[in-house]
Amino acid sequence: MRMFIGLAAWTGLSSLAGAQLTDLQPGRNFATPTQPFGGGYSENIDVGDIDNDGDYDVAVANGGDFGPQPNRIYVNRGNLQAGVEGTFSDGTMARFVGIPDDTSRDIEFVDTDDDNDLDIHVANSGTGGFSPVGEVSRSYVNLGGKQLGTVGFYTENTDSFWGTLVSVPSADEVAPVDGQGPWRDWSCDCEFGDLDNDGDLDLFHSSYGPGINGTRDHRLFLNTGNGRFDELWPWSDAGADTKTHAMDVDLVDIDADYDIDVFSSSRDSQARIYRNNLGAGGWSGDPFTDITQSALIASGAAQAGTSNYEVEFADVDGDGDFDVWALNYSNFTDRMLLNNGDFSFSIGTGAIGFDPNIDENEVDFLDYDGDGDLDSFLANFSGTNSIFQSGLADGGAPNLYTRCGFGTAAAEAPAVDNGGTTLDGECADLDGDGDPDMLLANRTNQGNRLWENVLGVHDTHAPTFFQFTQQGDKIDGSDTPIIAQVRDNASGGEGTLDFYDTFLKYQVDGGPDTNVVQMHEQSGQQFRGVIPGGIHGTIEYWIECTDDAGNTGVSSHVTYSQTSSGNPLWENLGEGTPGLDGRRPYLELRGPQTVGSRTELLVEDARRSSTALLWLSFSSIPFGAIGGTIYATPFTSQVLFPTDTGGTFYASVTWPGSIPAGIDHYWQTFVSDAASIHGLTLSNAVHGVTP
Repeated sequence: MRMFIGLAAWTGLSSLAGAQLTDLQPGRNFATPTQPFGGGYSENIDVGDIDNDGDYDVAVANGGDFGPQPNRIYVNRGNLQAGVEGTFSDGTMARFVGIPDDTSRDIEFVDTDDDNDLDIHVANSGTGGFSPVGEVSRSYVNLGGKQLGTVGFYTENTDSFWGTLVSVPSADEVAPVDGQGPWRDWSCDCEFGDLDNDGDLDLFHSSYGPGINGTRDHRLFLNTGNGRFDELWPWSDAGADTKTHAMDVDLVDIDADYDIDVFSSSRDSQARIYRNNLGAGGWSGDPFTDITQSALIASGAAQAGTSNYEVEFADVDGDGDFDVWALNYSNFTDRMLLNNGDFSFSIGTGAIGFDPNIDENEVDFLDYDGDGDLDSFLANFSGTNSIFQSGLADGGAPNLYTRCGFGTAAAEAPAVDNGGTTLDGECADLDGDGDPDMLLANRTNQGNRLWENVLGVHDTHAPTFFQFTQQGDKIDGSDTPIIAQVRDNASGGEGTLDFYDTFLKYQVDGGPDTNVVQMHEQSGQQFRGVIPGGIHGTIEYWIECTDDAGNTGVSSHVTYSQTSSGNPLWENLGEGTPGLDGRRPYLELRGPQTVGSRTELLVEDARRSSTALLWLSFSSIPFGAIGGTIYATPFTSQVLFPTDTGGTFYASVTWPGSIPAGIDHYWQTFVSDAASIHGLTLSNAVHGVTP
C-alpha cells in the first residue's frame, strides 16, 4: 500500500531510530562505470529516442566555461541498429552535419514542431558566462515528420526557431531584421512546457547575465504551433524579480490547478517561484506572479546561502503534490522543501540523512532498487557522487533520505571511478532491462560515464494519477481538453516520465467502440488530450499511461453529458490493433477543413520501414475485421505510402474545394506487419465533417 506522509507527521517519523531500509538488491547496484560518451568539458547530458525505435539515445552538451566545443549525439545500438541495447555509437558526424562548436550549458530533447519526433535545443552562455558578449542559443530540427527526411538526423533551424522579440536589447540581436530572430544571452537552462495550455510546448529561457551577475531578465516565448517562438513580454507582474543568478529552472504545477508554474534556482540570490495565472479564458492579467515572498520566505523556507545550482521536484513524501530538493540551499547543506498544499513550502527538518555538506551541482530522482519510491543521485562538483535511498516505502524513518554507505543504507554507487567533477546526471533505462541506469556528464576531460544498474529488479509499479480533469455536463458543443497529472517511481523533471505513452479513451452513449486520443506532454508529469466537440450524448472517458517497463496505469472513469447541434472538427473512432512489439498504429489529422487551408496527416507507432494504405470514405458502414473495426468503408479512394524507420508517416496537403460543406469523411490506415493477424495492423479511424 502506498504511504502518504504529511508534514505534520514528520517529527514523529524522524524520531524512529534504528529502522532498516528495504533494499531489494543491496550492495553496489551500479557497476564499474563505462565511458562511451566522450570527454571534453561536458556540462549536461540528456536522453531521448531520436529515431523512434523504442530505445533511448543520448546527447551531450559541451563547452561551457572552457570555450566552444562540439556537442555530440550517441545512438543506442539496440532495436533499429540491430545491436546490443545499452551500448552506443557516436553518431555526431553523420547526424549533426555542419553543427558549430558552442559554449553549451544545457541540451534538451523536445518536440518543438509537434510532429512526433524529438528536436534538440541547446542553451549557450558565452565562454563560461564570463564573456562580455553572450551566445545565441541554438535549435536543431529532427528531419523526420514534417521535414519529410530521415528521422534521427538533424539540421540547424535557429534562424526560424526564434520569432518576434520584444524586450531583447537591440545590441544583443544578430538578425538583420530588428525585433525578430536569433539573439545573444547567457543561459544555463532552458525548459519547455505548455505554459498557455494550447497543446504545444512553449519555452522559458533563463539567464544569469555576463559573469553570472544576475543583470539579465528571464524571458518567455510562446510556440506559434509550428516551432516558431515569439516573445511574450511582460510575462510577469511589475514587482517580480526576473533578474537572478539562475542555473536551473523547473516547469511544474506546484498548486495543483492544472497550469504550469516556474521554480527557479539561483546561485547567488534567493531561488524564486513564479505562479501561472492562467484561467479558463486564458491570461486576463499578468501571465505570472512572483510569489517567492509568500511561498518560501514567509513560510520559513528562505534560502540561507549561495551555490544553489539546482532545484528538482518530485513527490518525495507520497502525498501527491510536488516537493523540491534544493541543492546547497543553506551554504553547502541541501534542503528538502516540502509542499504544504497551499502554494507554500516548509523545510523538512531531518529529511536528508548524512548530507556530506559539500558543493553539489545536480540532483536526479530514480527508483534504483525497485521498491516503488524515489531515491536520488547527487552529482558532486569536486569529489564523490552520492546515491541517497528513500525510506518512504518503509515508513520514512529514521530519515526520509539516507546517504548510501552511511547509517542503515548499503553502499550502492560504484567503488571506483566515481570522482572528479560531475556537472550533470541523467537517469533512464538505457539497456531495456526494466530498471534505471545513470549517465554522468564530467568536465575537464574526465570522460562521461554510464553507471549500469546490474542488481536492480524489473519495475513492477504502474503509473498512478494524482488528479485529472473532472468534466461536468456541457451544452456548448465545444472541444473538451482533459489534463492528467501522472505519478510514478521515475523522474519527470530530468528523467523520462514525460515520454510515457499516455492515451485518453472515451465512449459515447455506452457504445461498444472505444475512441482513442493520444495525450501530449505539457511538462512536469502532466499530459493533455482533447475530446472533440460536436458530440451529442453521454461521454464516458478515462486515461491509460504505460511506463518504460511496460506497466500500465488506468484512471477511474468520468461521465458527462453534452448537448450539441454542431459537428466535430475531427473525431477519433476505434482503436488500432497491435502488431510488432505490441505497437498500435495511431492516425491523427489536423486542420480546419476549409478550402485552401493546410491539412496535416500523421501516422505513428506503426511497423517501421513498412508499407501502409490509407482509405478515405464519404460514408461509414463499420464492420469487424483483422482484429479491429474498419470504419472507412466503402472506400472512395486509397493511397499507398511508406512508413519511415521510426514507424511514422507525415503528409501535408491543401484542403480541396471539391468537398461541399456538411460532408462526412472517414480516414483509416492499414499497415503491413507480419506479426499481426492476416499480416496487417489497423489504425484508429478519423471522422471529419466539412464546416
